[in-house]
Amino acid sequence: MTFLEKLDALMKRRGLNKRMLSVQAGIPYTTIDNWYKRGYEGLKLSTAGKLAEFFNTTTDFFLRENLTDPNYGKTLGFHVEYAEMNMLRNYRALDTFGKRAVESVLSAEYDRMTHQAEREQKGWVTYINLYDLAVSAGTGEPLGDTYYTTRLEIPTERVPENAHCCLRVNGDSMEPAYRDGDIVFIQRLENGSLREGEVGVFALNGEGYIKQLGRKQLLSFNSRYAPIPIGPYDRLECQGRVLGKL
Repeated sequence: MTFLEKLDALMKRRGLNKRMLSVQAGIPYTTIDNWYKRGYEGLKLSTAGKLAEFFNTTTDFFLRENLTDPNYGKTLGFHVEYAEMNMLRNYRALDTFGKRAVESVLSAEYDRMTHQAEREQKGWVTYINLYDLAVSAGTGEPLGDTYYTTRLEIPTERVPENAHCCLRVNGDSMEPAYRDGDIVFIQRLENGSLREGEVGVFALNGEGYIKQLGRKQLLSFNSRYAPIPIGPYDRLECQGRVLGKL
């Protein structure tokens, strides 16, 4: 890929044109425009560095045409054991079907190990993580991995078998079933699928909700809240199934 092909691909991914790139990356518009009109043979290393920083890639990615992965070289501080190198070599020799099979097993095992860390049972007591302010029964709030967590100690008989963690509800749109401040049990879903009519935790365009899944919409139990439509260009991800509340 040439420098301009890479730049075009990254701008398209961000929804940028040359003018917007100039303003946001701090590169003169005439410089960018001249790459397309007169060529980029005189591309300065400092300018390539600005592009790399803006697009979260490396300078090498822009300067070496044989590199097609924007993440190439972003491995500072990452060490690979010899046995892991052999596994990587074997993985690269697989066909598409084989790679998908390996990725599926790896993803399932990773989920199993991380879920195990969130919940631990000792005798008649279950210790389970509570993520505060991680889901909204209302107009939505951002979801992420940096929410404050506490460790709950609950009698095992009160914890659903498939629960991986707990979330605290924020808002009243799911009343009367789930009220503001309620703690709900969540089953993380490996494939992210939820059946229509079930209540789950959703990320819609970066905003978090606890809602009932409807047909191309998210539904509230509280009649004061209108359904939230899911358009063809919306990013919807189901992050878990609600199993009940504490």
